[in-house]
Amino acid sequence: MFKGIIALFTSGAIFNPLVLLGIISGFAAVIKLKPEQIRDICGDERWYIGVAVVALLYTIVFAKIYKEGGDEVDWSATLGLAVWNFVKYFMAFFLSMSFVMLVSF
Repeated sequence: MFKGIIALFTSGAIFNPLVLLGIISGFAAVIKLKPEQIRDICGDERWYIGVAVVALLYTIVFAKIYKEGGDEVDWSATLGLAVWNFVKYFMAFFLSMSFVMLVSF
């Protein structure tokens, strides 16, 4: 378990802002909300839309991918990265909730 946590820090994956946001919101959800409230949030499409907008804005502003030569933005690769950032947020969110539940028993 500790090797996995150390690998997150050494690889730099944990320093992605959307991963950090997912970890923080996952911890906060487990600590502050009841299971029914978490289910309600997970069933609300506005939450997914909000995270998608944040992932898209972060990617477009801070993590654009340029075509070879660096003159033009590669929009298909940038949008693919935005989708990957969206997925990373939810992976971090649900896995951090799972981690808290594992440790709490």
